[in-house]
Amino acid sequence: MAETGERYHLSDFLFVLLSLSILGILIAAIVNFTKKRIGQGVTNTILLLVCAGASGLAFLTVVFSAAFGPSEDGFADELVIPADIEVAEPAKFDLAKGTISDAYKDVLVGAVEDFPEGDSTITAEISAVTALAEKHPDLLQRYLAASPAWRVFEEGGKRFATRRMVIGPMWKYKLHGYYTGHDLSNWNEGNRLLQTRLTFGFSGSPWARADKASTILAPGETGKVRVSAGVSVQESHTVIRGDRILVEIFEQSAGEERQLTKASLTYLQKKLTPLLDDPTWETAKVLLDSEAMVKGAPSINLVDGFQPGIYDTQIRVNPGESGTIYLKAFEVSKETPLSAGRLYDKSNERVGWSDDPAELFLSNTNITIYEGDWGKPYAARFELWFIPDSGEDERKLLERVFKIEGWQR
Repeated sequence: MAETGERYHLSDFLFVLLSLSILGILIAAIVNFTKKRIGQGVTNTILLLVCAGASGLAFLTVVFSAAFGPSEDGFADELVIPADIEVAEPAKFDLAKGTISDAYKDVLVGAVEDFPEGDSTITAEISAVTALAEKHPDLLQRYLAASPAWRVFEEGGKRFATRRMVIGPMWKYKLHGYYTGHDLSNWNEGNRLLQTRLTFGFSGSPWARADKASTILAPGETGKVRVSAGVSVQESHTVIRGDRILVEIFEQSAGEERQLTKASLTYLQKKLTPLLDDPTWETAKVLLDSEAMVKGAPSINLVDGFQPGIYDTQIRVNPGESGTIYLKAFEVSKETPLSAGRLYDKSNERVGWSDDPAELFLSNTNITIYEGDWGKPYAARFELWFIPDSGEDERKLLERVFKIEGWQR
């Protein structure tokens, strides 16, 4: 770090020196031309251009070093993992297909044609969704919170629920909720150019800001979706706005026809109609997706992401009442908070609950720990906290210590 800092100071000094030189030469050139000393004025002008180029080079050196130079923060340089506490290691993600089923994913795969011939017309049929949101809002949100197929969370003071998918052996939330053709096919056969996201908005706004490229429809309305052409794919952002809920579908796929959008709407209507017909928690439990409730002890697990410092969370818990869980993290030897101000936003989730404490519900998202550098592990305690809807004080549900690394730019 000292060497990097010295390089920055030298560049700063050269930049200031050259800037002063340019100013002096500019003044000299003006004086010489004013006094008709043309030869000296031309010489000053040439020197001015040379110094300006050198100054620009020095400036670019500073900018390049700041943007692409080493990003080590040295946080873990002097840290030692204590020998007297139990320290777990994050699991490795295994893409090998597991036994968990995902009906929505199967619907999307079955709907995709390589060369679709239809246009972008859809019918925004979401009557089961809007009726549940209007007549049984608490039941709908409890069902979504209990289902491993949905992450119900808050962002910017607004509540959303976005659809997870099964990838390999687990329900896996992807960054910002987007899934690609690779995810749909587990990196086997399939259309690699696909990308989609399915989200509910409970606070009157879509998760992605609607703009002139978006299509806004009323429930039940038939219309053409605006499609923007890209390289080999066409993209759309459809928002169906009900009084108490909106449905938002992002799609990238070949052709104008909105195959994934139509398949998503059909899936939602079929999935939620039985709950509308019999709006009870018993029916909701029957409709929950695979691995919604498991028996055992509450747990926190981390799974390595695609770079050190990035982790998937796999949490099983039952707080016994409705509310929101989230993570806090601390370096164990000095109790330094980790990713403070960011961890709540990335880890908060409204989780399922029941009166049976042995029934455990899933929370899964991905988080980034910014303190530390690659190849310099240290021990961090992850605490799971719960904010009850009842208004009672938040409480810690469980904790676990992991050997982690920080993320580097």
